[in-house]
Amino acid sequence: MRRVAWRSVRSHAGQFILTTLAVVLGAAFLSGTLALRGVLSETFSALTSSTFKADLYVSGSRVEESGSSSNSSSGVLTQPIDGSLAERISALDGVAAARPYSSTTVTLVGADQTPVRSNGAPSMLLPVYPDEYDEQLVSGSRPTGPDQIVLESDALKRSGLRIGDSTHMVVNGEPLEVRVVGEISYGASMAGATIVGMDPSWLMPTIAPDGKVSSISIHLSPGARTQQVCDEIRALLPQGERLQTRAEAIDEQNEAVENILGYVQTFLLVFVVLAMFVGSFIIMNTFAMSVRQRVKEFALLRAIGASVSSVFAVVIFQAVVIGIIGSALGVLAGTGLTRLLMVMLEAGGMPLPGGGIPMTTRIITVSLITGVLVTVAGALLPARDAALTAPVEAMRATSGSRERPLRLRGAVGAVLAAAGAAGVTAVWTTDGLTHRSAVLGAGAGALVIGLLVLSPVLARPVVAVLGLATRIIRPGGRLAVRNLVANTRRTAATSAALLIGMSLVCAGATVAASMRSSIESIVNDSMHADLMVRSASTRQAVQLPAGTAERIKELDGVESTTGYALSVAALSGRNGTSGTGYLATVDPQHYGEFYDPGITSGSLDSLDATHVAAFADTGYALGDQLTVNGPNGAVTATVSAIADPKGISASLYVAPELSAAVGSWQGYVPTDPTQVLASPRGMMINLEPGADKESVRKQIQEIVAPSYVFEVLDADQLSDQTGQQAARMLSVLYALLGLSIVIAILGIVNTLVLSVSERIREIGLMRAVGLGRAQLAGEIICESVLTAVYGTVIGGATGVLLAGALRRVLADEGLTELVIPWSQLGVMLGIAVVVGVIAALWPALRATRLPVLRAIATE
Repeated sequence: MRRVAWRSVRSHAGQFILTTLAVVLGAAFLSGTLALRGVLSETFSALTSSTFKADLYVSGSRVEESGSSSNSSSGVLTQPIDGSLAERISALDGVAAARPYSSTTVTLVGADQTPVRSNGAPSMLLPVYPDEYDEQLVSGSRPTGPDQIVLESDALKRSGLRIGDSTHMVVNGEPLEVRVVGEISYGASMAGATIVGMDPSWLMPTIAPDGKVSSISIHLSPGARTQQVCDEIRALLPQGERLQTRAEAIDEQNEAVENILGYVQTFLLVFVVLAMFVGSFIIMNTFAMSVRQRVKEFALLRAIGASVSSVFAVVIFQAVVIGIIGSALGVLAGTGLTRLLMVMLEAGGMPLPGGGIPMTTRIITVSLITGVLVTVAGALLPARDAALTAPVEAMRATSGSRERPLRLRGAVGAVLAAAGAAGVTAVWTTDGLTHRSAVLGAGAGALVIGLLVLSPVLARPVVAVLGLATRIIRPGGRLAVRNLVANTRRTAATSAALLIGMSLVCAGATVAASMRSSIESIVNDSMHADLMVRSASTRQAVQLPAGTAERIKELDGVESTTGYALSVAALSGRNGTSGTGYLATVDPQHYGEFYDPGITSGSLDSLDATHVAAFADTGYALGDQLTVNGPNGAVTATVSAIADPKGISASLYVAPELSAAVGSWQGYVPTDPTQVLASPRGMMINLEPGADKESVRKQIQEIVAPSYVFEVLDADQLSDQTGQQAARMLSVLYALLGLSIVIAILGIVNTLVLSVSERIREIGLMRAVGLGRAQLAGEIICESVLTAVYGTVIGGATGVLLAGALRRVLADEGLTELVIPWSQLGVMLGIAVVVGVIAALWPALRATRLPVLRAIATE
């Protein structure tokens, strides 16, 4: 039977070209995703290795981030250490140099007088010690004094600056005029980060005024006995401080990066799995149609003595060959896809190494095995049907399987769909429902599976109704409806991929429209202030320059102002909640006049140096005690209020006294409580009655202009800008979901091509009795359009239902409004029509070129 199976593969290869292409797409995105993870991992590993140049490192105890809250930050956090320890270490035998090290965020102004930015990467200001960076110095000289800087090569290129140019940068809210005196390179990609170096004799007292630094780098003398030096250094270290070798420090940093990359890879793999799931329907449909066309062949095999397992093996062997070929081509395509993604990342400001794509043996093996398994899984049911073909079928005059009744399938599908719809509806309409998310997940799964099972039953009435619009195309419209209704299993299988893809896309569109409306509602209901001053870059922890808040407060037309600040601290409590979270520092007595704090119990006025207001999603309750740990120290605080604000992502409301006591792991917080809100991260302003808002806004914009990064917004602008940010995030989801739509289109094309092959005799007879080429093409186009519209209508309705229920689940997260974007749904319906027309072009052309006499003679 191996010979029969191989001949079967060769003789029917044309039937499976598009099926192979579906496998290629799935394997390409799978291998590309895994390879991209490898590229990013190598990039950040090389970055860490190139920046860690010392032999040993001293750092504080690590702040554990296990069980992080919903607002946790990422990265390795360590307690600060006393920088003066470097002098004592330098005095040890075998130590060439020991240098205190800290860094801070910076805003660098480029040649175009705008901040130098890249997508998501930080801008860091680092100390450049004598001799330590000599090997990194590409040109120019090391910086000396407070007015000189050096730039990393990529940052210099993106900034448009050249050595000798003067520019500005903002450090801790203060703008400084500086001159570029040199270029440094680490010999590895900085992944889009903007690296600025300065003279440590000026920088270290500025960013570490209390002498507390993040680490001490130690260079050993040639010939020094490493173990002996390490023992002597450990004897100097206070309890809790750590001594690491270069390799240990690199491994710790890489571990944190790998955790982040793992989340990114998981996110992408979800869409790869979805694409391959959609592709499995194409595989199953293709093999089902192939088996239906070859019933007589399989019956003859059975009649001459082939066993059930042998016939089954013939089809499975065909699937294995297609899976291997498609997966192998997919791995090659994945290499090109990864290269394309690298080019796109570089265009977005994140250059990656130009070396080879790490298409490792593991990636190739996983991609091949996955592609083959998906293909074989899709062929199992058709193979079973082929194996169970009765030998008597060989005696029939015509080939082709008989349609089985749909009663059992319809009953099972109806039960599943009804149960799923009931669960989704309960989530949408029932208040106080426990385990709402789990019920939605189970209900959505049952609903989608039920619709896929029930689809052949639904296809007959739905296509008949949709076909009313095609009656104007005669006789193609009527013939198309007849063919689709007569072969409902094929119609359902063809539209299944598009049904799933469109349900997700329509759900995403509904969520996006609802999110925009919810954001507008939240801002209008919660923001009482007339104007807000905030950083245009949400990733940069930037303060307003000293005196700016006071100048704004003194403007004509300004009635009152309040500042706010965001900082990062480690939280732990007796309720088991631990991790890092954001602290929103506010003025407890006046904040409520500008923004609704969402206090549900307790009072914001109770906030002080040892009392906080916990956000509801942190799990803390009134009276709970928790430890707030920052670089300045730790404070044991009591929860005196519970808040559930809208539009704010943080863990705690805190008073300036507590914020100053603990400091921040990201950015700078003054140790003087009176200064925390004197130079805040943002401000809210209430105007006097009758004041000209636009005039006051322009004056405020002029005041904050020297900081380069702050913008002045009213409620409408704030809601619109936040909505645009949400839309940009969702656009990434649309792009990834587009893969499933592309595969669904391939399914329609494949089905139509196979349908033409299956109906050669029928097409020949219709041509013989007078059906013209244009009329035949019209029929095939109508079939394609009706199939695409059917999948879109069922999928779109399902997506809207699921989005409505999801909105109910996320109501506490701020998704308070449900908006159905009818115009976008109409556009998607129009896209389905276009997709149907495009998908039918090749099959229609192929059908019209069939010779009439040869078609009539075909069995």
